[in-house]
Amino acid sequence: MVVGSTSRRRRLRNSASSLVCLVVLASCIGGCDRNAQAPESEAELQAGLTERFDPRHRARAAAVTIRFANGRLEPWGVAAGSDRLQIAAVFGDVDRRDITLVGDLVGQAPRAPALPSVDACVRQPGLLHRFDVRPSAVPHAYVQLLDVGNLELRAGKLHLPLRVQLVPSLLAAARGVRYDGDQDMGRSWLAGGPLHLAATGGDGIAAFDAVVAVPRPVRLTYVGSEPVRAGHVQGPAPGQDLLLRWGSVDGSAELELQVGAEVDGALGWLRCRLRDDGAFSVPAALIAQLPARTPGRPWLAMLVRSRRAAIAGFEGLPLSLELTDAAHID
Repeated sequence: MVVGSTSRRRRLRNSASSLVCLVVLASCIGGCDRNAQAPESEAELQAGLTERFDPRHRARAAAVTIRFANGRLEPWGVAAGSDRLQIAAVFGDVDRRDITLVGDLVGQAPRAPALPSVDACVRQPGLLHRFDVRPSAVPHAYVQLLDVGNLELRAGKLHLPLRVQLVPSLLAAARGVRYDGDQDMGRSWLAGGPLHLAATGGDGIAAFDAVVAVPRPVRLTYVGSEPVRAGHVQGPAPGQDLLLRWGSVDGSAELELQVGAEVDGALGWLRCRLRDDGAFSVPAALIAQLPARTPGRPWLAMLVRSRRAAIAGFEGLPLSLELTDAAHID
């Protein structure tokens, strides 16, 4: 749903606010009548509400993922785009204990376990790098997502207005809006200088213009001695290391390797923090822990070169720019 007028945006914002209010009202059913029999004393109830809604425990948190997928490979089986640019963004008023959960609403990679020092790997269960809403835990308190006005991505003379939509109730007590945008044939966005995420402001949020510099695109070129062709490559024999090489290096950004497969009930992935020097070898002992490759289930190897940036009015470095390249290892 694209909101193109002030009146329609106001209705959307009011509906989102109403949903948040319903969460609060629902907690009062059967317990807000002073004459009703409550399971806890009024003092205990009041203390609980004070802890839950005390503004000192709240924070302005955001999560924005801008992702550029090199080539035509869509790792998650969606339509095959060409040089696809995707963006998802949420802005919230949250309990400080729930700041990291905001990333679930834009499909950011799980933050745990933490990545190790360079040229080392950790095992990672679950799904990585999706743009859908993925609840990973129940929030400690309500999550109010904020409407920051019209939001668009800019680079040089390029403009991409973002769509705004209501977030489905997949996270407990989370209500509000999420911003989304996508564009195929998006390579020109990487040549227009820094990327700007600009908002006109709303819901008590001032207008902002967040800027992130664009690193060099990354291209996975070889797995062992085999060149990557059309997003596929023959993998190593059992018991051998997995050697990967990439064509361009950029020492100014983070570089991560994700390799594995989506399998329910099993270790799905290895995540490796890489030194950006053009080559990395995953030891055979780690590769042996991944799900077995089959003709219908190859491994996916993805290189992610990324930078993070601040957004005025929000904590930390919530803006993540990711340039990716991937190949199916048959």
